[in-house]
Amino acid sequence: MLCRIDLGVTGAWQVREVIEDRYALAELLGRGGFGEVWRAEDSRVGRQVAVKIGYPQTPEDTRRFEREASLAGNLAHPNIATIHDFGRTEREGRDAVYLVMELLRGRSLADVLEAGVPPLADALEWAGRIADALGAAHAAGIVHRDVKPANVMVTDGGLTKVLDFGIAKAGSAAGAVTTTGLTATGMIIGSFPYMAPERWTGGANGVPVDGRADLYALGCVLTELLTGTRPFAAREMHELLAQHLTTAPPAPSSLRAGLPAALDSLVLELLAKDPADRPADAAEVSRRLAEIARSEAPAPVPAPVPAPVPAGSFPPPPSYAPTVHTAAADPVRAMLERRLTQLLEDEPADVVQRLRMLTDDLTEELGAQDALTVRAAYHRAMRVAGPSRTIDLERLLPRMVRVLGLEHPDTVTGRAAWVGEAAAFGPGDGRRHEQELREIVEQATRAFGTHDLVTLTARYHLASAMHRGAHARDGQWDARSRERALSERAWLGPLLPDLEWALTADSPVLLDVRRRLAHDAWLVGDTAGAALLYWRLFPNLAELAERGDPEVAHRVLRTIGEAGDPAAALAHLNPLLRRIPFIPGKQDLAQEVSDTRADFRRAVREQRRAEGTGGAGGLSRLFGR
Repeated sequence: MLCRIDLGVTGAWQVREVIEDRYALAELLGRGGFGEVWRAEDSRVGRQVAVKIGYPQTPEDTRRFEREASLAGNLAHPNIATIHDFGRTEREGRDAVYLVMELLRGRSLADVLEAGVPPLADALEWAGRIADALGAAHAAGIVHRDVKPANVMVTDGGLTKVLDFGIAKAGSAAGAVTTTGLTATGMIIGSFPYMAPERWTGGANGVPVDGRADLYALGCVLTELLTGTRPFAAREMHELLAQHLTTAPPAPSSLRAGLPAALDSLVLELLAKDPADRPADAAEVSRRLAEIARSEAPAPVPAPVPAPVPAGSFPPPPSYAPTVHTAAADPVRAMLERRLTQLLEDEPADVVQRLRMLTDDLTEELGAQDALTVRAAYHRAMRVAGPSRTIDLERLLPRMVRVLGLEHPDTVTGRAAWVGEAAAFGPGDGRRHEQELREIVEQATRAFGTHDLVTLTARYHLASAMHRGAHARDGQWDARSRERALSERAWLGPLLPDLEWALTADSPVLLDVRRRLAHDAWLVGDTAGAALLYWRLFPNLAELAERGDPEVAHRVLRTIGEAGDPAAALAHLNPLLRRIPFIPGKQDLAQEVSDTRADFRRAVREQRRAEGTGGAGGLSRLFGR
């Protein structure tokens, strides 16, 4: 733990604690069983984060925290709070551990429930997104073990985020946990009002503690969202234990009139004592919640029937009654769909603004949950440049999955863009996105084919993320070591032939892969391989030498010359050398280029003596130059 002194806005000197010379603690957000939660600034990447600081009692507690934080840090899903970093530190003379996660602004479901029972549509939406998050965790072999309202946040932007995988446990690929759910001291981990029967008994009688325990907890949370009360409300632990193990839970409709029978059935299945009687997985829960939400959506409002007008009188002006145009043959819906189709075909200069206006109109006429509204919002988001697109997609993707489906081409493309950007260029370890990217590659292959741009781009992001790992994305030519170059060649090399077959020569993805592989080849000493790629990247060597980056030009020309074509390189070294003195700070480069030119002059003379000809070298003949 370090400290630094900042001059605040009031002009007073302030001492700010800094963890690992990186996370400057700015504001205490709360205290709880874990310890403290702070808003902090990550000085390395310039972002606001949340930092949780805890004080383990034993070395085993510390090791368990690190193991479980590592597991949670590898989960990548729109409904799971992202973990950026974790580690050990010392604070006020005490050993501490810290967890760095995305900073979320909003309310927990516990805060929501303090204000009263939420609308049914909100409860179904939130429970569906919790199920989606749990499904992603279970697919990765991770059980949360502490699903409760306080560990779910609804952000100011409307996203549902599951927090605190801090006591999560890894299991098999199917999510089964082989431990009992007890700590080394025999203490049960979790929040008692939401714990499944098998959690209370520690998995006795051969009943496994797996992802279905999380589904039980979700059933408790859903009951509370629907009725304002927990299914079992005893205050004493022995009474609560008896209720979870032996008492039948109440149907939600017995506590709140008007709830649909399908919802009663789902909640009671989630709260089954035997895990085998619960839904098969979180995906089934999410699907059934979506079906219930659709069945509970308000029906279209019929237009009023005008009263007969007496003879000789003037009819009153018509009153406006909004109509929900959901029928496929509705003329208003058809007109709005034609507007979207025309905008996507014409791509006018102001397409982003017009798509925004169309999305507003669709929301008013059809509702935010209509498929046409969602598609218009998606197409607008995909045409927005920079970080705004990432933010828009993050907010929109849960609705796309729910309304359009996970396999819809727009959903696949949107996920490929959002997850791919986060994996290849975002903070943290790129490898934590591996599973989701592999899933997207499979979906894109089914939806578009092997050589479609979406499929290839997803493969490109997967390769970039796996090579990058915990490193920052390489942005400069000299950013990689030989070991990193070998790693990147292993991941990107197999992708290049497919990219060259499917993409145009000016494709940004193809150009980036060629550039990176060319530089990797140069770093590992494969000059022939580097030269072939450089020829493809820079077919006009004269333009490169006269107008391109001088260091890049020197590297390319030197590689081509060393690969066996010194004459082709030498022809462009002179114009490069002439312009370098006019570029500030390039004096050392001028000497390097001069030395390279001298080497190639000797090489050309020796080559001509050996060949008895003044012809061009091998590489330029190979390419017809």
